[in-house]
Amino acid sequence: MTPRTGPTPTRTRLSAEERREQIVDAARRVFIAHGLGGSRTRDIAAEAGINEALLYRHFDSKEALFETAIVDPLRAAVAHLAEAAGDPPADAESSLEEMHERTRMFIGDLVTVMSDIAPLLGVMIFSGEAPGAQSFQSTVAPVLDQVADVIRKNLGWWDHRAFDPDNVVRLLFGAVWFEVTANRLGERSLDTVTFVDELTDTLIFGLAARP
Repeated sequence: MTPRTGPTPTRTRLSAEERREQIVDAARRVFIAHGLGGSRTRDIAAEAGINEALLYRHFDSKEALFETAIVDPLRAAVAHLAEAAGDPPADAESSLEEMHERTRMFIGDLVTVMSDIAPLLGVMIFSGEAPGAQSFQSTVAPVLDQVADVIRKNLGWWDHRAFDPDNVVRLLFGAVWFEVTANRLGERSLDTVTFVDELTDTLIFGLAARP
């Protein structure tokens, strides 16, 4: 008989919450790598190191996993951005300089948030399936509208040219998402401070009333 050379390793038993988080982390990696349409529950289970039956004990469908792994983090992020957009200034002493600083702070927050959620947002936008489109409409679209509403409330506090706040917000989000994505893909290195300052100047001074 071969003598035992050491104690038998014990397998750590995960709590239900820990197991669920393990599956969600694996799902996020698979969704980012393959998109919603190209991801299968058996691939997610394999990535998590479990069998598919155990996965279904925690999530009853791929769409439920998509909601938890992709949509929930986006929902939390855009809620933060909506809060960061703020309310109109409290007094009539606000100036172009204050609008510039408030915009700069918001764009800085947007870059920080987008650095975390850019891959998740890409999965949602390019999924080509109903759950992705529905999630975008229920999660991201409302915050774009909310930020545009904040801009409308601030329009009377500084001299500006006529512009459509909805277009400006989508231009802003698109520019930040593309720049962060290009940085992730190694296409260019993102100098966050310079990017935020330049984008702020482009928006504020580009929209300011011409002398």
